[in-house]
Amino acid sequence: MFRAGGPWLTGEETLKVGSYNALLQTTLEGEHEAYKASQETFESSHDVFRSAFPGGFAWEVLEVYSGPPTVAFKWRHWGVMEGPFKGHPPSHATINSFGTCIAKVDDKLQITDLEVYYDPTQFLGQLTETPKDRDYGEYKPGVVGCPFMQ
Repeated sequence: MFRAGGPWLTGEETLKVGSYNALLQTTLEGEHEAYKASQETFESSHDVFRSAFPGGFAWEVLEVYSGPPTVAFKWRHWGVMEGPFKGHPPSHATINSFGTCIAKVDDKLQITDLEVYYDPTQFLGQLTETPKDRDYGEYKPGVVGCPFMQ
């Protein structure tokens, strides 16, 4: 089971909605204006973030606070924004996201439950620091030109 600010998801559900959408969904009223997980698919979410981070978006464990069977740790997810994000041109800045996790593992050290804690608004704020630019329009697979003129 997996949870990051939204409801608990099974591994299959997480794969279906996509890891970015699972991480960016919220149980709070409304959604983040910069990224609406409910309007993205697995494919579109990966297109959005692969576009923003063509060189990759690394993940590392910074500190481990407790050992099995309940493992608590601090992590960092980071990459250089070399591509556009939702109409915002690349900033070429290193984008950092920090958080903590509580992972429950079985006797084979396989994760059975994973809770992720972080501030997605801090992460999304870094991606949207550059003003929107028409040259970096929203990524819409299969859409060419103005949708109202078709």
